[in-house]
Amino acid sequence: MTRPYVLDVSAYNPNATYYSFWEHWKARGVRGAIVKLTESTYWRNAYGAGQIAAAQHEGMKVSGYHFSRFRGNTSLAIAEANYAIANAHAMGLPQGSILVLDYEERLGYRSSNTQAAIAFLNTVKSAGFIPCFYSYSGMSNLWDFEEIHRQTGAKLWIAAYPVRGAVTAPLFQYFPSISDFTVLWQFTDNFYGEGVDASVDLTGDFTNMTETKVTTAGHLDSCSFDNDTSFKVSGWFGSDKAQGKGYAYIILTDEKGKELTRQQVNVTARPDVAKAYPDIPNATNSGFSAEFKYTGDMAGKKLNVIFRYTDDSAGNGNFVDYTNIIDFTKSQAYLDHINTVVFTNKLRVSGWFASDLSVGLAKRFLILYDVDAKKELQRIKVDPVQRPDVKQTNSDIYNAMQSGFSGEFNYDASLVGRKLQIIARYSDDDNGEGHRVDYWFDPFNGPAMPVVDGKTETSVLVHSFSAESKGDKTQLTFK
Repeated sequence: MTRPYVLDVSAYNPNATYYSFWEHWKARGVRGAIVKLTESTYWRNAYGAGQIAAAQHEGMKVSGYHFSRFRGNTSLAIAEANYAIANAHAMGLPQGSILVLDYEERLGYRSSNTQAAIAFLNTVKSAGFIPCFYSYSGMSNLWDFEEIHRQTGAKLWIAAYPVRGAVTAPLFQYFPSISDFTVLWQFTDNFYGEGVDASVDLTGDFTNMTETKVTTAGHLDSCSFDNDTSFKVSGWFGSDKAQGKGYAYIILTDEKGKELTRQQVNVTARPDVAKAYPDIPNATNSGFSAEFKYTGDMAGKKLNVIFRYTDDSAGNGNFVDYTNIIDFTKSQAYLDHINTVVFTNKLRVSGWFASDLSVGLAKRFLILYDVDAKKELQRIKVDPVQRPDVKQTNSDIYNAMQSGFSGEFNYDASLVGRKLQIIARYSDDDNGEGHRVDYWFDPFNGPAMPVVDGKTETSVLVHSFSAESKGDKTQLTFK
């Protein structure tokens, strides 16, 4: 009997974001993908969302895995589980998919390792994912899978490589008989000699695309700045486990699970969710939204946003959560114009720069920089310019409305042809030092000087023109 294969991929497989990658392996019997999502509480796979989407496009059943660093620390295991859950949602791993605990650290004690693994897997299970435990067969003395399975219902994915080098099929006479609950065997890390990890699906859990009822699901629809001091979070969360839990909260924590703030909310009608998820009992009224103050300790971080149903008026007690990620590390900018100004020998620049990191940095500067000399040439202080167009397209970035700038540098023939660069800066210092955040625009060659010699024709675009006689001279004014 030929069983289907499953590939597991990570950031080491950026080509797995292409349809052609999965099409290639599909021809060799691959029917499932397991994508590395996260590691510890500090690393996420930058290619994860693309790898999930590409595998799904080619008809693969997709699962995810988290590489653990918690060893026998139960509280850290729970923090890592919440980090994995939040990223699973953010990367588009379908609710109800298998989420694997990858346990490979060859340290610690069997009892504490086992209990920490149980805590991780039960957290994953409570979030609506199917728990699975992965490790090497040679590490079975460091954990008790039968106890893990008894307390969590987790499946076992085991790794054992009886043959090194290029492998095209598993040798079942070397099957690692670790547990009766083994559903997946990773038999090589060099499938067909192409350096890809491959497993054989023994039960169909990782490859069968059977349709199942979705009774728990959620989504973070948006996080937007409505003004200069606060941001609004909105989305939805429905679950069959919400019954009997009459209080709803939105909670913000840092990446390690430390709570920053919470707000009790009233759920709102979401008929669109009820239509899409008819098996979720409370889907009709599952909308969440709240407004939070944006503070400096949030800037530059990725926060967990938790939608919670609970039976406790303070937001604790018995609860069920949906977790996603808010990214406050974003910066965007664009240089609209660079041009020399006739008569005044000025280099005029205009554009916009918005950044989540600019909170508390009220002073605005533009810097003219010599790329080859690696030297600042000039610095000017500028006032913010309202940019409703930027606000409309970048409402998820702090202070987008006030992101515009315009300024003029002194400009002469010595700058023509030199490789120059414009730096836009937010700072809390009157001189532009102190705490600051910069955006370095692409270098450009200093433009030619405008020529006004009575012989050369120079076209100037103006909004208004006036002439005034002063004695034997005429003063021209352009605007």
